[in-house]
Amino acid sequence: MQQPRFTFIKPGERRWDYGTLPVIDKTRATANLVRQSINGADIEYVESREHQLGLQVYSALLYGDVKPNVRLYDEGAGVSGQKRIDQRGELDRLYRDIAAGIVGTIVLAREDRLFRNKHFDQVGPFTKLCEKMRVKLIVPSPSDDSQTRVYDFTRYQDLLAFQEKMKESYGYIEGHIKYMHQCQVNKALDGGYDGRGLPPGLAVKGKKQEQVIIVYEPWAEEMRKLALLAQALDWNIGKLNREVANMDRLFPEIPPEDRERYIFNTTLQHIPEVGYRPRDPNTIRVWLTNVMYIGWWKPLENEPDTIPDHHEPIIDYKLFAEGYARLKGYTLDGEPVENYRGVTRIRKTREEPIDALFHGRLIATPPSPDRTAFTTINCCNYRGYSPQGNGLLRDDLFNISVLHFDAIIIERLKELELADPHIRDKVVTTLEKVADQQSKDFVSIHDQLEGLEKQLKANARKLADDNDEDLEKELRGKRKALLATKEALERKSKQLRLIGRDSPEEIKRLHELLGNFDDVWPTWDLEQKQRASSMLINRIEVEVVSPHWLCLLVDWQNAICPRVDYAYVWKATPSRGLSLSDHEIEIIREHYPRSPRLDIMRLLPDRTWNTIQTYASIKHVKREIPSSNDIPLYACYYDFMPKLDGTYIFGNYKKTLDAIKHACTNTHRFDRPLCSIWLLPENIKELADGFVQCDLGNLASPGL
Repeated sequence: MQQPRFTFIKPGERRWDYGTLPVIDKTRATANLVRQSINGADIEYVESREHQLGLQVYSALLYGDVKPNVRLYDEGAGVSGQKRIDQRGELDRLYRDIAAGIVGTIVLAREDRLFRNKHFDQVGPFTKLCEKMRVKLIVPSPSDDSQTRVYDFTRYQDLLAFQEKMKESYGYIEGHIKYMHQCQVNKALDGGYDGRGLPPGLAVKGKKQEQVIIVYEPWAEEMRKLALLAQALDWNIGKLNREVANMDRLFPEIPPEDRERYIFNTTLQHIPEVGYRPRDPNTIRVWLTNVMYIGWWKPLENEPDTIPDHHEPIIDYKLFAEGYARLKGYTLDGEPVENYRGVTRIRKTREEPIDALFHGRLIATPPSPDRTAFTTINCCNYRGYSPQGNGLLRDDLFNISVLHFDAIIIERLKELELADPHIRDKVVTTLEKVADQQSKDFVSIHDQLEGLEKQLKANARKLADDNDEDLEKELRGKRKALLATKEALERKSKQLRLIGRDSPEEIKRLHELLGNFDDVWPTWDLEQKQRASSMLINRIEVEVVSPHWLCLLVDWQNAICPRVDYAYVWKATPSRGLSLSDHEIEIIREHYPRSPRLDIMRLLPDRTWNTIQTYASIKHVKREIPSSNDIPLYACYYDFMPKLDGTYIFGNYKKTLDAIKHACTNTHRFDRPLCSIWLLPENIKELADGFVQCDLGNLASPGL
């Protein structure tokens, strides 16, 4: 049975299941104690106060069919839990009411609302009185990960449990964050704004305790136009992103007076003195499926509970519903639709994932220093891409077969192994030294982390003991710095990948592998192969050089190869190009009949002779002189001279032509899509004897 996408509720309609309610003494009153430590917290952290006050409703439920008798003891904000009972007016009143037999139950948001009492000189008398008067203490919890806690102080185990909570309250930071998060959830369930990010066109107005979501018309109008444009483009997000990428901005600048009046909680890219635009190609899709644009409010993202008519809508319901169905694949009611725009082309799928040896480790070189690049696995290929500066579009760099690319690296490793009979002993010796050093580093990091934990706990105790705002700011600043240091150390400890009880065993397996590669390697599973490659290879990087050529860099462990290893890799399938332009067509018509083949290719550097010849045949442009057959049909001039700067990729025209012929002869689009030409010899002695200077001195630099 299909799960509902949305379940409409009213603001404040709590859908919590408290389970079985505790049994209380219904002949006496139930007390709700409310307290906040920091001055102004009733405004700055209004969710906490609202959550505590809301427990009066829970307290009334405890009485069942009997008329509730609930009393509020509100201490407000700026009251420290370190003060004595007689120094806190409302707590003192509660204490006297317990002694008088008026109060039989206490309901709190958390145990530390009562005390943060270091020496138990206040906790002890309080629990002793509760035991004498048979008063229960209840801390209700509507969250899924915890249960309502009930303390009956006549039971010794409950007394011990409460005392443990009192001890925990001194180092309260972690629990406090969890508590504040729960308060935000409670506020959202009541229909209040909980501080979440809002889609463009919506803003927040008012002070924190009374914030409401309003429509910001200058941006709302742009969102309406964007939705209509999406509809005109048949909800094709790719086309829509290209349209937005060509705009100077999507949303106008926010005037200073509006910044003072409203809160804009968005993550848009700001272009100074111009306006705002999306950062990511998926952003617009997320906007056009966000139900806040039709005035709905989802308190919890992963739950169907939804409050309709929560705020003013921005996009017409019918228009939004159409786009939602096309982009999500189902309607707002959860009914599946056939004309789903979520996938615009069918991708090949595999029953089992491909064994990608360098998944997550292969580096793609960006097309320019101001760009970034990423690699991922797409079906059975390594795919490299680079986001454009506008953030909405990205360039595909390469798409190469995992199986054949991994084979190139493995074959090179085997060649290096065969060239050096002592390689396995050198590898083992090197790894043992590295593991020993990293073990020392790891112990040092562990000691530093322990010291940081002690500092954090000490700061938490100071924060709990002193109700000092200046001290609190100082300690919170120190805590932020300590947590940053801790994160850096933990990250470094993960990078020490040879550490662990399996390291000696892994080094032993490598020794067996390098001595008998063809027999041992096929018996290993993917995880073992990836682990071995990470121990033998420091870095592996791919740069796009031309439509067919990739430059491959492998930085081996020094014992394998003491220098960076370079290769040019020829792809049988070139990078995808654009259709012929009018200018290119004119060049073909003018030069194809009588110009030399290489001259025509120089004028059309990213076009293969096959492409030029095919177009000429279709348009009946005839060649009047014989064509040379030296240049392969599927090579372009960029493959000879990538930078068009007079430098051939292999030093001179003849060597480059021979390399391209060799690559074309040894590749096939489906069976053998890649061919590698390594620039340096396998044997280190040949390298030392000047092989590179003599034979490869004129090679173009790989550029990595």
